[in-house]
Amino acid sequence: METTNVQKATKNIMVSFGTQVILLVFKFIVQTLFIHKLGELYLGVNGLMTNLFTVFSFAELGLGTAISYNLYRPIADNDQPKIAAYMRFYKRAYEAIGLFVAVLGIGFMPFLHTVIKGDYVDGLYIIYALFLMNTISSYIFTYKRTLLTAYQEEYKNQLNLFWFTVVQMSLQSVVLFVYQNFILYLVIQVVCTFLSNFVISRVVDKEHPYLKDHVDEHISKVEFGIIRKNVLELLGAKVGAVVLTSTDNIIISTFIGLAAVGQYANYLLITASITFVTNKTISSIIASIGNMSIKNSKDDNIKTFYQAYFMNYMASIIVSSCLMNLMTPFVRAWAGESYVMGFWVLLFTVLNYLIGQMRQTISAFMFAYGALQFQGLKSIVEALINLTLSIILVTQTNLGVAGILMGTLITNVLINSWFESYQMFRQGFKESVKKFLFYNWGHLLLATGIVLLVYKLTSYIELANPWLDLLATVVATLVLDVLFITILHGRNQYFKSVKHMLAKRIARKK
Repeated sequence: METTNVQKATKNIMVSFGTQVILLVFKFIVQTLFIHKLGELYLGVNGLMTNLFTVFSFAELGLGTAISYNLYRPIADNDQPKIAAYMRFYKRAYEAIGLFVAVLGIGFMPFLHTVIKGDYVDGLYIIYALFLMNTISSYIFTYKRTLLTAYQEEYKNQLNLFWFTVVQMSLQSVVLFVYQNFILYLVIQVVCTFLSNFVISRVVDKEHPYLKDHVDEHISKVEFGIIRKNVLELLGAKVGAVVLTSTDNIIISTFIGLAAVGQYANYLLITASITFVTNKTISSIIASIGNMSIKNSKDDNIKTFYQAYFMNYMASIIVSSCLMNLMTPFVRAWAGESYVMGFWVLLFTVLNYLIGQMRQTISAFMFAYGALQFQGLKSIVEALINLTLSIILVTQTNLGVAGILMGTLITNVLINSWFESYQMFRQGFKESVKKFLFYNWGHLLLATGIVLLVYKLTSYIELANPWLDLLATVVATLVLDVLFITILHGRNQYFKSVKHMLAKRIARKK
């Protein structure tokens, strides 16, 4: 990448990482108040509704990424009429999607009781309506965020979301503490979502006035065909991801109950928050990858891919080990013993996180390159396998929530451990994927082995003081992870590259 791209990517990463870490603190404050003021039933409702409307929003999935990909070339050429044409198309598409989601959401309302087993929730339909309003409001103006992402200015999106989310969570904390009112809590969310999108829209209009100078521009039929093809493929890919990550709560609520959703919500918050931080960091550099793919040689791009993969691999091991060793004691200390779930829920949660995180570098390059053929078909198969396995395991075994998570894990292993790698190398790099497949599978097995071995070794730590015990576990986890990674990969060129980069940064700070 050129220096300018590196600088933009670095700025995007720093802002994304910094803002998301701060927001994590706010999320845990709000969740703590939620647990103590409203309880696990409403926590379960919140989790269920969030998953429901993630599923309802499938119509949008893939459009933003497809538009970003098509904007890279006109932005590089400073073709303002073409940029305006794409944005005009994007606006109309989002308006249609918002209308579709509204109709779908209203149509499902009479069947809401079918996904809630046994529990009565006061004001359920008002709660549902507010979630629907929040989802619809997210489609107003938000299409303009894509332009900032394509210009490698994702940090502006992140700062906008950061400040409005801080205001939202601050007001919601007051409402929970003083009024214990979930409906007012949701009203604040709807208002802040709308205002955030309105403000970012004004920012884009001010910085890109040419959008209003070319209001009559249209994309060509060929360009529309390319977008339609990419959107359909991306839609399939994103639907698969939604099924894997956003239907678990729906199945839990349908077959087990809202209380179980509330219990699992804390585990989900921890893993989802960490995933959100890492994914935001990765999405911040996708535009730079897309720019790089146009300007750099194939060999340079493949080398960059392997470096990024190895860095993500190391981070995945360390984070997964921390989750495996610390999540249960953290939930116990934070939410209470009644929210602690069994070992198998913990194990499958961590392994799903590990596999998902190991995919992120591959997915980032795949989307940036537009290597999306057959993603739709793959995701249909993925969705069917995941839903079938999860429902069978929750209804035909005594595993409960763990059975649902096990279904997701099996789906990840059967499909996602190889398919996206195949797509990236065959379509993106136009190289044989065989070497990388064995490389990837080997690293997945090594990562799993390290996580489980570190968990076993740290289980022998037993100190009388619980806080000292927790601190000792944290230190031991980090030391053991670094030790095992160094032993296994010390001579690896990408390990040496990471070590050299860290040494340079440390020397620069001295």
